[in-house]
Amino acid sequence: MKILHLIASTGVGGAEKHLLDLCLQQRAFGLDVSVALPQEGALSQALQSHGIDYALIHTGGRWHPLALWSLRRVIRRIRPDLVHAHMLKSAAMAGIVCRPIPCVATAHNIVKNHAPFRHCRHVICVSDMVRDSLIRSGYSEAMTTVVHNAVDTRAFNNLKRDEVRRLHGWQDQLIVLCVARLVPAKGQRYAIEALPQLLVQLPAIRLVLAGEGEDREALLQLAAKLGVSAHLALLGSRNDIADLLAATDIYLQPSIKEGFCIAFLEAMATGLACIGTETGAIPAMLKSGINGVLIHPADSAAIVDAVLSIATDADRRRRYQQAAKITANTQFSPQKQMLDTLAVYRQVLNR
Repeated sequence: MKILHLIASTGVGGAEKHLLDLCLQQRAFGLDVSVALPQEGALSQALQSHGIDYALIHTGGRWHPLALWSLRRVIRRIRPDLVHAHMLKSAAMAGIVCRPIPCVATAHNIVKNHAPFRHCRHVICVSDMVRDSLIRSGYSEAMTTVVHNAVDTRAFNNLKRDEVRRLHGWQDQLIVLCVARLVPAKGQRYAIEALPQLLVQLPAIRLVLAGEGEDREALLQLAAKLGVSAHLALLGSRNDIADLLAATDIYLQPSIKEGFCIAFLEAMATGLACIGTETGAIPAMLKSGINGVLIHPADSAAIVDAVLSIATDADRRRRYQQAAKITANTQFSPQKQMLDTLAVYRQVLNR
């Protein structure tokens, strides 16, 4: 089976990392995979380093004639059995250009308008919440399937914990980490607002935010206003997330809105005690009181209670750590993701 993946971005965020991992899984299974993307960048470099073929298409909006023309040329040259588009712009472009070649799309985030998927044969949704939003927008329920993302758990462990903690000067601190873009939807402000109360019982706590975004200055100003700047570290965009996770004590995802949240699954795969909000696929990963703590979004008091419940109870923390790692290794394995996606391909091709 020959698969052409299409994506309109060139960085390596959640959707791009998902595409790369899926290509590697599919190639290992024996599929012929390649990728079309608009320009060279971090994603093309990652594809090249793994020996995955890619083709460049013209940049521009989803209706840009040169972008559509260049995609059509790539499809004619590669002649795939199926095109798998990732995110809205790619889905819209593929739906127009690919006919009569079947097109499957993945919806990575909450959907407000199903128009970009109108000409796709099937849409894979990364969570039940994303699927529900797509159906509410008017898309056919029968043409949707939930396939959760996965991570290669072998890449995440705590073997470098002491080394990384020494490097950052974290030896005697309680590290609470969040990996996410610094934007309102990720809810970092609620974690900062929780710090004054947490410091009363946990004076050695440090909130570490890995990621970059428009909220950076606002978050720094909020920390200064609350007098907790010394207990906040903004590390910016990082390419050593596995190391940071290894050095972490508690992982916190205070998001207001999520699609899937691969960073949260990576934290579970590392074997961390995790706190997450009831959004996206986090409730599918986390069973509160079993493998972590699930809280309402936009609730600083809930963050305080959750962090204290883990930080002050060593036995509970160990139970959550062990259970989280088991969940990541079994329910969200790369093999399951690949087989579930392949089942959608076969369903579409046999239709």
